[in-house]
Amino acid sequence: MREFYIVISTINILALLIMVYIIHKSNVIDQRERLFFQLSIFVTIFVIAAEILTVYFDGAHPTHRLLCVIGNMAGFSMSPVIPLLLGCMISDRFQKLDWLFGVPALINLILSLLSTVFPFIFTVSADNVYQRGESFWVFTAAYALSTLYLFFQTLNASKRYQNSNRFVLFALLLFMLLGTSVQVLRPSLHVSWLCISMSICLYYVYYSELRHQIDGLTWLLTRRTYEESLNKIRGRKNVTFFIFDIDNFKCINDRYGHPFGDFCIKSTANCIKDVFSKNGLCFRTGGDEFCVISDCVDTDTVQSLYQKFLSEINLMRKENPSLPMVSIGYASYNKKSGTIGEAIFNADQQMYCFKQSRKYAPPSTVNQ
Repeated sequence: MREFYIVISTINILALLIMVYIIHKSNVIDQRERLFFQLSIFVTIFVIAAEILTVYFDGAHPTHRLLCVIGNMAGFSMSPVIPLLLGCMISDRFQKLDWLFGVPALINLILSLLSTVFPFIFTVSADNVYQRGESFWVFTAAYALSTLYLFFQTLNASKRYQNSNRFVLFALLLFMLLGTSVQVLRPSLHVSWLCISMSICLYYVYYSELRHQIDGLTWLLTRRTYEESLNKIRGRKNVTFFIFDIDNFKCINDRYGHPFGDFCIKSTANCIKDVFSKNGLCFRTGGDEFCVISDCVDTDTVQSLYQKFLSEINLMRKENPSLPMVSIGYASYNKKSGTIGEAIFNADQQMYCFKQSRKYAPPSTVNQ
């Protein structure tokens, strides 16, 4: 049984090394994210190697006690670091609260190092037999809090990427926790690191899918995701479509250059997210074209969102007069009457009328 575990763990390490190479070649995630992903994998490999050492030498001749102590010390000290690294990878910015989640891991690391002399997290007897220490709960708490940090960061990322499928997230974290809990309850069943290795690989797939759905410039959902969303809502619920278009965008690129054009697109996208992200999915459907699919169909709510967006755009243009106006139109889709195509057409026509009305408006009313 011991030899079988060592063989499986060795294969596991080789699979993780292949994963490191795949991430290194990935163009879906950025350099910072690649670094944290790879660090989490290397720490996992380090902990797996440490567990191989403890499994192989636990109960062996007392002359091998030092190797068993080193293996346990390395494994217990570094295990809570892995969820922290994954959480840092998907975090868009570090906050003071983030550092607090690292404190239990630091305490666990110190106690694990001291456990080579004192029976805090673990102890290895003179006969080279491993036992849990008096403060083993510190390790359990540190790992649980690190996993909780990963959960919160993943939840924030799913909101940031406008991902509504939370089931995958909960299933993935539950799988990681169950795999770890089995070995905590039954130390003889060495399955934790196999489960965690699989979780890291699945986590990469999940996060890559989130990133793949996002437009790199605006961080809104892509045209492809927009079309998939249309298929999902067809015939199943009522929604409101908001259509946006930046006025005279070609002239802006010609006059100010493409970098300023990109700035206009990002500013508009940020304004759309600020107003609509809590009420619907925000998409970039073309170069300077955007769409929001909102569950709000109440007339007052829709009109309120409409007016709020116009107010935000005008406020943004007061701060930077070079920014263009953005035309907007909306129309609701009712599954009992009409089609999605008709609703989108009506929203687009309203947006076009909005654009045309300001072309011929007196100068004092252009920004209204």
